[in-house]
Amino acid sequence: DNVDTLHSENEMMVFKNVFNDWYARDCSKKIKAVFKAKGQSGKPLTTIPPYGYKKSEADKNVWEVDEEAAEVVRRIFQLCIDGYGPTQIARILTERGVDTPVVYCHKNGLPTSQKIREDSEIWEQKTVVGILENLAYTGCTVNFKSFKKSYKSKRRIYTPKDDWVIFENTQEAIIDKQTFETVQKIRQSKRRP
Repeated sequence: DNVDTLHSENEMMVFKNVFNDWYARDCSKKIKAVFKAKGQSGKPLTTIPPYGYKKSEADKNVWEVDEEAAEVVRRIFQLCIDGYGPTQIARILTERGVDTPVVYCHKNGLPTSQKIREDSEIWEQKTVVGILENLAYTGCTVNFKSFKKSYKSKRRIYTPKDDWVIFENTQEAIIDKQTFETVQKIRQSKRRP
């Protein structure tokens, strides 16, 4: 409205700010309702599929197995079953020159939220843990893992696993459920050297 808040006085500005805030809150509620309906229908809410999957060219809500990356995911699960911990698995993958998910996405033109850094070639323990704990590899879509309290807040709040909405057999599985559950049991009884 071309208001100079530094040099002029405008009594209506307070009311305009209230209306603008109300409009933003209303838009936020509508967007949340759309996301909730989409999430409860079984479609994935994430815009970027996990490492090992890529979006189908025919339907962006369907994930297809990216065979090259899926082979690395299978190898990570097998190494865990063989008794290696996440730090050891990360070291093995780095020594063998396996591309990290970030490097792989950039090389193959796949979407990723991360940028290439100097240490992007080195596998991190948290990356391996994220893969080992990701239920999507069993062919499930998991929605509502986190939320934001308000449209003003940038902070994500993670919901307990009991509140997740899980849809089974929504995409081709990379890891069978028995292998996934075996790995989760191994991870629960992990020991530090």
